Amino acid sequence: MSLSSAKNYALRAERSQDPKEAADLLAKAILELAASIEATDAKVKKINKSAG
Repeated sequence: MSLSSAKNYALRAERSQDPKEAADLLAKAILELAASIEATDAKVKKINKSAG
């Protein structure tokens, strides 16, 4: 669950010569981004809850 993992998947997809592999890598990148966003959102909500 990290932005660097998402970036690595996207870079691998960019270099891929196989469209199916590229699509799979992009799907993984999107899932990594979504997980990272969810984790950040949970941290922000926790901070806001403890501050309020």
